Amino acid sequence: MDEPKERHLVPSEGEALVAHNLKIMRKTARLSQDDVAERMRRLGFKFHQTQIAKIENGTRAIQFDEVIGLAKALNLPAEYFMTQAVADPHDFHFELQEAGFRLQDREKEWRTAQDLADAARGRLEEAEREYDEIAERLGVDTAPSGDGLTFYPAPNSPEDPLRKDEGTPAAE
Repeated sequence: MDEPKERHLVPSEGEALVAHNLKIMRKTARLSQDDVAERMRRLGFKFHQTQIAKIENGTRAIQFDEVIGLAKALNLPAEYFMTQAVADPHDFHFELQEAGFRLQDREKEWRTAQDLADAARGRLEEAEREYDEIAERLGVDTAPSGDGLTFYPAPNSPEDPLRKDEGTPAAE
């Protein structure tokens, strides 16, 4: 009987992409395979340097949770491993690709800031409506002055329109 042929794992396209990107990003971060394995162990994975080497050369399959762990270990978004191949630092396009990654990060920061600003604007408008409703219920004129800015007086200050008497604070 013939000896069975030695079979090698043929990584799927996704695994090959992760393997390629892991190797490039690990080297770019100036980390050894052992460094990455140690970081993975700190995250609760049972990893050794040989497993990192096997993933990088495509002879070991990789699970989705391991990709997430590797992203955390390298302090990178997981999408960097799975969306497109990163360029080698010696590749002509490496600098451009790195700038593209930074641009994506800044765009995400900007979107987050916009979302926070929109939410703050909504809370401000709600507070203004509440103030106006209370002032209207109490019969206080809150028409803005001609300069376009509205400053609300401190409670019980001499400028407070809710203050009943100049000499005494408003009744509670």
